[in-house]
Amino acid sequence: MKKTRTMLAFITVTSALTLFAQSSAPSLRRPAGQLPQVATMPQAPATAGVACMAPEEVKLVEAINAYRRSRGLPALQPGNSLTRVAQVHAADLARNQPARGACNMHSWSAKGNWTPCCYTSDHRQAACMWKKPAELTSYKANGFEISAGSSGARIDATTALRMWQGSSGHNAVIINAGMWRQPWRTFGVGIYGGYAVAWFGQQADGAGTALPCK
Repeated sequence: MKKTRTMLAFITVTSALTLFAQSSAPSLRRPAGQLPQVATMPQAPATAGVACMAPEEVKLVEAINAYRRSRGLPALQPGNSLTRVAQVHAADLARNQPARGACNMHSWSAKGNWTPCCYTSDHRQAACMWKKPAELTSYKANGFEISAGSSGARIDATTALRMWQGSSGHNAVIINAGMWRQPWRTFGVGIYGGYAVAWFGQQADGAGTALPCK
């Protein structure tokens, strides 16, 4: 099936010192024509340490937190650092399309100020994913990413969360279930074109809280 007709979601699990577990959730497929048509999300400002959220990103933060509260979990503050990483990666996926062939949506292109990699199902490039917060921001702990999208469509907050809820691996990350019982202390989301990503971290973000764009 062509990528432009496919809606995908991926998850990879890594640790700070070594790869302690990896799992790749089953692909979630949806024809591009069935996806909501929403405007392309603006990229966050390039100012170091500063991120602001577009309206659809604010909706995704609110939706994730509403879902967590419905499961008896506390809401999470969106941090500047992981919001920045999420926005940069969503834009890279949409603009430069590093997710090609065997490279899944944890891949990064060679067209930015970061280490590029083709993230494959064998997880040999796991460090390329979990080190991105340290590469791009002042956040030095690991980041854990879930993603959904397609280069041939648009995605909105409701669709992204619904897809993640429908996948046991993605859902577990959001609600701290299974191997994810250690609480999240920060997170961030990015939506750009046909891609939505969310990053979670187990340490607080010293760079402060991400706010809606003015």
